[in-house]
Amino acid sequence: MRWDAIVVGAGPSGLAAIRKLKEAGLSVLALEKRHDIGGVWLYEEEPEGHSSAYHTLTTITSKSRSSFEGFPFPKEWPDYLPHFLVQQYFRRYAEHFNLLEHIRFHTAVEKAAVEPNGWEIVTADGSIYHSRYLIAASGHHWKPYLPTYPGTFTGESYHAHAYKHPLQLSDRRVLIVGLGNSGADIAVDAVRVAASVDISIRRGYHILPKFAFWGIPTDEFYHRTVASLPAPLRRFFSSLALKLLLGPMKRYGMPEPKEPLFYTHPLVNSELLYHLRHGKIHLRPAIEQLEGRLVRFTDGTAKEYDTIIWATGYEVDFPYLPAELIPTPEKVSRLYLHIFHLDQPRLLYLGLIQPNGCLWNLSEKQAALVARYIAGVYTLPSTAEAETQTYWRKHAQRFADSPRHLWEVDWHDYAKTLDRLIARHPLPKSKEAALIHA
Repeated sequence: MRWDAIVVGAGPSGLAAIRKLKEAGLSVLALEKRHDIGGVWLYEEEPEGHSSAYHTLTTITSKSRSSFEGFPFPKEWPDYLPHFLVQQYFRRYAEHFNLLEHIRFHTAVEKAAVEPNGWEIVTADGSIYHSRYLIAASGHHWKPYLPTYPGTFTGESYHAHAYKHPLQLSDRRVLIVGLGNSGADIAVDAVRVAASVDISIRRGYHILPKFAFWGIPTDEFYHRTVASLPAPLRRFFSSLALKLLLGPMKRYGMPEPKEPLFYTHPLVNSELLYHLRHGKIHLRPAIEQLEGRLVRFTDGTAKEYDTIIWATGYEVDFPYLPAELIPTPEKVSRLYLHIFHLDQPRLLYLGLIQPNGCLWNLSEKQAALVARYIAGVYTLPSTAEAETQTYWRKHAQRFADSPRHLWEVDWHDYAKTLDRLIARHPLPKSKEAALIHA
């Protein structure tokens, strides 16, 4: 059988793709290498597994701003959800929309090769599949990025991807390098069991609490108050609210961030600043050199550690794709709307974004546009090449110049763009696909 589309991955983006392609009357099959749906939210104990989830992982976006279209979270669930409820929600979503019958589990994609009218996909068990389009929804939080420093550390050292449980850190002198959301979570976990907890940072951070005024989740408060304003006003009022809620970062021993709010990915954590003020977590500058268990820092200080956890982010990779089509930092400017590859019109990406909000429901909007593209009711504009170059030039000015922030998008701006395109290109009311361009 030749499918209209094959989706690689059955995480939230892959599930959204199946739903939207089904609604467009298209044939779709998802290939998932693991035993269940959920992507990184499918927790596993093995430190070298696919998932970067850890035992205490909780969402940083509230349930009010994270649900899929027409499928709200149960009212009795908490505002912020532990990983097992997130995975349970995905399972309910898949069952409600009859998506599971379109997924083949324990099926790892090893190679995808371009054919004259589509793709040939080869899996680890030797099976071969053919499709007109390939949708890469295999995620971008699975391949750890590890920096290098002069010298050698002889203690325990691993990436945050391999962190699974606070008990790993019992009675250990812990240094966490980097302060993304995972690094902050691990530091807060470590406080309860470790002998000491230090964090090495290079810059200041904007830290958002999970709850704003009147106990409203911060992202919900933002959505209700300033989300509809122009971007400069959004940033101004959000920065003002943050100062009123938390005060200056120097009171917590942190350097003030040099960049404006949302120039980098926001750090959402209500406990980190609490533990800094209580002296349970200590900040260190960048690492200069490693000497056995001794770590020297750029301010001339040094300290011995038992464990270093590298919370240094991930590399984007799709090893099953031809090398020339993998969106490395040097090739990212070939992506239109973070979805469409300008050099290969039958290759589509879902979830290749890092929004200042929930990724799942943005992926569903991406999937709705992709369904229209495959069904033939939406085509890329003749100006797509020029628009893409302009977009990435502005992106470099809007967000921090680093691989970590390459996929950053403003949730509301990006959602408006997708919603506008979806509304302009409605699917036919018939369940059958529209003019399918073979």
